[in-house]
Amino acid sequence: MDSVATKKRAILGPVLSCPSCHGHLDEEQEQYACAACGTNYPVHNGIPRFASKLSGGENQIRRSFNHQHLKYLDSSFLHFGPDLMEQWLRDIQLPGDFFRDKLVLDAGCGSGRWTYAMASLGARVVAVDLTEAGVDITGRATAHLENVATLQASIFDLPFQPQSFDLVVSWGVLHHTPNTKAAFERVAPLVRRGGQLYVMVYERHNPVKFLCTDVIRWLLRWLPEDRRYRACKLLLIKNRLLYSALTRLIICTPYPASDDPLDVSTRQLGLYDAYSPMFNHLHTWQEVFAWFHEQDFDDVMLTKPVRYTSRLDILQQGECGGSVNVRGTRT
Repeated sequence: MDSVATKKRAILGPVLSCPSCHGHLDEEQEQYACAACGTNYPVHNGIPRFASKLSGGENQIRRSFNHQHLKYLDSSFLHFGPDLMEQWLRDIQLPGDFFRDKLVLDAGCGSGRWTYAMASLGARVVAVDLTEAGVDITGRATAHLENVATLQASIFDLPFQPQSFDLVVSWGVLHHTPNTKAAFERVAPLVRRGGQLYVMVYERHNPVKFLCTDVIRWLLRWLPEDRRYRACKLLLIKNRLLYSALTRLIICTPYPASDDPLDVSTRQLGLYDAYSPMFNHLHTWQEVFAWFHEQDFDDVMLTKPVRYTSRLDILQQGECGGSVNVRGTRT
């Protein structure tokens, strides 16, 4: 094992525990072994794999997002540039120096965009995803960074000791699980006292649009992942009048004026993200705030404030414009 790999593994040592019994894990060459229950967890391509026991719903989500993460290679989501850190700081509303030497969990890292941003800001990051493609892509994108460790696990069976992290991030993930609140309750205890938790979930709005979207989502679910991905391209609408009419009824995207293949595939991937997962729960910011308070978080705030106040706008757009972004401090 080279020095970079050794330093990556060293990040995991103090925080890992067996997801089955919470016992101590012994690090071996190609696996982690639980001294208490005897369960072994393999290491493939340098990445520990803990996602062996999944429910039927979790398996559907894993297959869906596994295909999606493979398509990241054809999108702008893997084009990490200098502006990525600024995007992240605007999103989370924290100063850049906050991240220096912090131990961070990226719970649902996807392609590793935010993992890369936080590591570049000086954090030691543990990046977790349910999918093989997600952790493999993140692992390759951060292979040169000794302050990033990547592993595969389910949100509902995370292999970490309580209160291990200075910051836990779960961005665009919890609402794709069978139960958003239950998933929240799995990640919240991993935050240290005085540490921060940041989540983004879909916002409840426009019930007619989401009913129609759910019908299309149900129909697309009968297709294999690759055909479902290709079908999503039909929801890239070139006619602007047609787009204006359809966007009130279903999730769709305007076809890019540039006709750039990278832009087209990026938008197609966004539609696949909206239509492919089995679970797409919607929540209000008041609901999410209540979850934070139940888990002993204080200084709870929206990092993207309320935008709409009229009843019609809220019905159509949601109070925050479609996503609820909340950060709080563990007391």
